[in-house]
Amino acid sequence: MSTLLTIQPKILFSYPSAKDFTNVLKTISEIVEEVLFEVSTSGLSVKALDPSRVALLRVELPAEAFQEFKAEQELKIGLAVGNLVKVLKNLKKGDKITIAANEEFVEVVVEGTTTRRYKFRNIEVMSEEVPEIKPEFDVEASATASVVRTIISELASLTSTIGLSATKDALVFIDLDTKKVSHRITQASGNLISLNLKKEEQITVPYDSEYLSKIVDILRLGSVVDIKFGSEAPLYMALQFSGGKAEYLLAAKI
Repeated sequence: MSTLLTIQPKILFSYPSAKDFTNVLKTISEIVEEVLFEVSTSGLSVKALDPSRVALLRVELPAEAFQEFKAEQELKIGLAVGNLVKVLKNLKKGDKITIAANEEFVEVVVEGTTTRRYKFRNIEVMSEEVPEIKPEFDVEASATASVVRTIISELASLTSTIGLSATKDALVFIDLDTKKVSHRITQASGNLISLNLKKEEQITVPYDSEYLSKIVDILRLGSVVDIKFGSEAPLYMALQFSGGKAEYLLAAKI
């Protein structure tokens, strides 16, 4: 263990990109104020369910995704994630983040041209049971993550409601407030990788743009995002990144 610590850790993991890991934390902080990280010998997992139960983020990082991963036992880490994000600013490419914890404290070390160290209490955070759902999706697609991120960001600045629709050859994002702006992702452009329609009739499902934009930071991390939705199903977006996986579920806007 190269990183010098001020606590006796029960678990320790080092992630090669502090910026990428912080983008995950930023997304979590958009959904909840406090979060519970569950660490076991197989890796790290987190579920963040927003208070209104509209949006759910799940992130899994197996032990192999880390530069260093040690877990003497299973341990739950409770953090006020917004406070952590506030201090993790001005990160540079190549900065490494190490998180060590025991039942009482969590220590965060960022190593780059300089070394920054932060110490937090391991707080008690209630873990909500999230029921497993097996929705029937009407549309299943895969698209370039950077393009989807740009579209969501642009539409979220214009409208409170983003509609998601699909034709036989395109995935369509629509400003449902004015219906004057829409973005099409097509297979011809190369940004729509796959598209499968389960129903012949076209549907448009509305989503709250503020909630949809919460996924933007994580979309920076991967190259391809899987998108599934339906008239009787939540929006499902999944992204593989640096050995891990993020899944975001969002209920339709009523």
